[in-house]
Amino acid sequence: MKSRTFLSRLDHARALAVDFVSFGLVNLLQARHPLPPDFRQRWDQFTGEWAGKPTADFYRVPDGFAPPELPDRGRLLFPSPYPGEHEPNNQAAFDFFPCPQGWTAPTMLLAHGLMSVSDFGYRLWARRLNARGWNAVFVHLPYHYSRRLPWHFHGELCIGGELLRNAAGVRQSVVECRIVLQQLRKKGGQLFGGWGTSYGGWIMALLGCFEPLLQRMILVEPILNIDNAIWKSPGSISLRAALRRVGIGPEDTAGSMRLVCPGKLKPLLDPWHVLLLAGRYDKIAPSEEVEKLARIWGGAHFACFPQGHVGYTLMPESFRLAQEIWAGDFASGPSFTAPVSELKESAPDPA
Repeated sequence: MKSRTFLSRLDHARALAVDFVSFGLVNLLQARHPLPPDFRQRWDQFTGEWAGKPTADFYRVPDGFAPPELPDRGRLLFPSPYPGEHEPNNQAAFDFFPCPQGWTAPTMLLAHGLMSVSDFGYRLWARRLNARGWNAVFVHLPYHYSRRLPWHFHGELCIGGELLRNAAGVRQSVVECRIVLQQLRKKGGQLFGGWGTSYGGWIMALLGCFEPLLQRMILVEPILNIDNAIWKSPGSISLRAALRRVGIGPEDTAGSMRLVCPGKLKPLLDPWHVLLLAGRYDKIAPSEEVEKLARIWGGAHFACFPQGHVGYTLMPESFRLAQEIWAGDFASGPSFTAPVSELKESAPDPA
């Protein structure tokens, strides 16, 4: 019993230390980008423009947008339907990893976390999904991977005091994923899932609230309460300071939270088809908030593990639990706990 208590405390301390370093880096990067003098004026204009409008309009595919032709494999690039201020970020990017059964088989979108710098692990999980009869599509979220600006860290401009840019990035991601899902449906796809962690979990949660084609949703430590993420999170100290310098407080952002906050929305999916995972020591996406949302969403599946916000435990656990809960969806392949060396099929690298 004593050894178990000691190991639990050690896990807690390790998680706090890793998160502390990560939060510090995020705050330093945010501090590099002070808000322009006219930000308060632009913020008031934005909130006035969207006051009273349906939230669904924010994530609508624009009229007249020409959807891209999807590749059978490799990388898909197409102009974002909602271009923003930085040209490199205005090119939507998705990596396609097909399984032997082709695009009529189930497809899982994989959305990475904030400041993700390597897709090695996601390629590995694409192989695992392929071996179980699923296609995989890796989503390049705003300001990451192919969308990163030169001389910037991955995701550096994704989250910060520039709330208008943050909201624009979230909108881009959700609408781009909607377009890809709708095109995959035209290729014969019948079952679509979305997996996301942290920032990617935020995006997938919003996608599940506005895209009826998404039928399975796995959210790992998702950012759900955006108001708390801005005004209470240890990763947003610089962000809060920047906003207060231009006269913006919680009361000024509260009205627009409905546009970007999954905690204020309801998914289109049946709760049985939603799985949420939390880290017991997580300060960015607190486990109590994730568990509360599972109840609010009608009793979605919830599991909590001894991890901080940064860690490697929850991705394998999420797929293991998904295979247990939705056994019929993964009936054609081995357990997700099988060694990678046993996989016979491997997806090609994107071009």
